[in-house]
Amino acid sequence: MAAPLISTAEVGHKFGPYDVTIPTERANAYAVAVGGDESPDYGDSLAPIMVVAAALTELIEDLGLFSGGLQTVHAGQEVSWERQVKIGEKVDAIGKLAANSVRRGNHFATVSVSYQDSTGEEIGTSSTTIIVSGEASS
Repeated sequence: MAAPLISTAEVGHKFGPYDVTIPTERANAYAVAVGGDESPDYGDSLAPIMVVAAALTELIEDLGLFSGGLQTVHAGQEVSWERQVKIGEKVDAIGKLAANSVRRGNHFATVSVSYQDSTGEEIGTSSTTIIVSGEASS
């Protein structure tokens, strides 16, 4: 079995672009799942975390984090948006491995992501830090 990318990728490795456009049906399903009076109403815009989660789903797959023997902890998340994203609006996520090191048998990685609209303008960024133990740190 090939080593997961998390164990071989070097800082600067690029991911994507991923199409993380959220269609109406998916946005509505999210609203129902987290509904309640305490949940904000975003109207015709998306909850920002929906776009980030769509990108993370792609990154998890590419990094090989579903490989047998790996244990992963989501250790940190930072998100910044320049403007709201409309439901169904075309958004591409482009990731870059910003940090990747092994300490005491644990693999620490940070992936930075730029979110761009259909014109290529950056509309947001995120940074995700994960800790992986298991085969990837050997």
